[in-house]
Amino acid sequence: MAWNDEIGEAAYTSPSGKRMTFNYDSGLERKTTLKTAENVFPDVDGAEIQSLGLGGKKFPMTAIFSGADCLKQADDFEALLCERGYGILEHPIYGKYNVVPTGEIGRSDNLVSGLNESSVKVTFSETITATAFPESDVAAEDTLASAADGYEDAASSSFSELVETGSIDDKLQLQSVLKMQADSLYKGISNMVKKAGDKAEELQQKVQTYKNNVTGWINKVDQLAENAQNIATVLIKTARLPSEIAISALAKIEGYSSIIKDMINNVKKDPLGLKAVRNQYAATSTMVGALVAAMGFGVAKTASSASMGSVSFSTGSVTTGSSGSAGASSGGISGGNGGAVSPNAANVESGGFQSRSAVLNAADLIAEQFEVYKEYVDSQIEKDAFVDTGEGYSALLETIVSAVKVLETVSFDLPVTRILKLDRDRQVLELLCELYGEAGFDRLDQFIADNELTADEIVLLPMGREVRYYG
Repeated sequence: MAWNDEIGEAAYTSPSGKRMTFNYDSGLERKTTLKTAENVFPDVDGAEIQSLGLGGKKFPMTAIFSGADCLKQADDFEALLCERGYGILEHPIYGKYNVVPTGEIGRSDNLVSGLNESSVKVTFSETITATAFPESDVAAEDTLASAADGYEDAASSSFSELVETGSIDDKLQLQSVLKMQADSLYKGISNMVKKAGDKAEELQQKVQTYKNNVTGWINKVDQLAENAQNIATVLIKTARLPSEIAISALAKIEGYSSIIKDMINNVKKDPLGLKAVRNQYAATSTMVGALVAAMGFGVAKTASSASMGSVSFSTGSVTTGSSGSAGASSGGISGGNGGAVSPNAANVESGGFQSRSAVLNAADLIAEQFEVYKEYVDSQIEKDAFVDTGEGYSALLETIVSAVKVLETVSFDLPVTRILKLDRDRQVLELLCELYGEAGFDRLDQFIADNELTADEIVLLPMGREVRYYG
């Protein structure tokens, strides 16, 4: 075998998954840092050198682009280098490494004497990624379960301390807002548990039992103060009922987000006036917080238990209200504060995720609903009509952080969504077999849906088409 048979293609895949090949200067090199510690001692000549292992490798390279579009190629390459996060260097001699571009990016355009040639000089530094040391699934789930239980205790206690029942007007106002928000809660939760398959009937009965208990306590207006903590506890338990049922993670986000939107709209115009803001806040913040906590807990548990299911989010479309976007390349999911989420989860089995970006996008959607809760809390506290200790807020924040941590841990085991720009016309099955090997035949339907291929593209993918795959 000749020496040049060992030389491969040079390419860089950015954190967003875009891969670009490039020519390179012939002077290739690699530098490895030796980690050492030097210890010197009084009255002893010399030094003790401790060997502490190896640091990361560094790969100084000059990427060369030529031809009529050399400037655009160099611009595109620089844009990939400027993305935040780590990418993958495919070195022509030394192989694949997770890297971060470091130091300076040097650009040179030699358009006359260099015959339309642009070059980009950069140093790729090997990095340890989070995949090397994630928290274990069991530890992350235990932390989440503990945080969710802690929120239930803190929120119910905080509710009983916040409510104002000193006068009959206070009691009637509290009764009114509790009825209004409890109706939204039970209607939404009932719709969610209908999807629970064999357990639907059992859960519906439990919802009805909880509703009867809460309604009975709310109707006893003179005993609202004594029953406040019981009311809050049962409402929070109701919110958690759909969190562990076998429906998709996106269906849970859809269901919970819809109820949250209804509750925020219920009080958007302060129907009971400024005088009742304290009781309105106590009821609404407790129930919205319970829904956000249940969403985080439920989505994280679903993702953790079924992250490797055979699924596709290609048909999922989550759209929300006024602002924000969390577009997941594998799912076409976008989100904004305060809106409803509407995914079509028909192709999702038990909440499994196909790619890392889909899991992280779910985490973004949960964080957005926490922001909805936070915005409501801030808007009410600004009215300066009461003092909230923040106990429930802190417990909810801990729950959401724990949920996101579980989702991040799950994402470490999933492939990254990658974007490939075709350098020539390709047959779909030929390309899939190149990307996935024998498994390519089983990926055909998913690939067509993920990339929204037209009838003509299913026959032949044109040169220049960008396609999404997982690797």
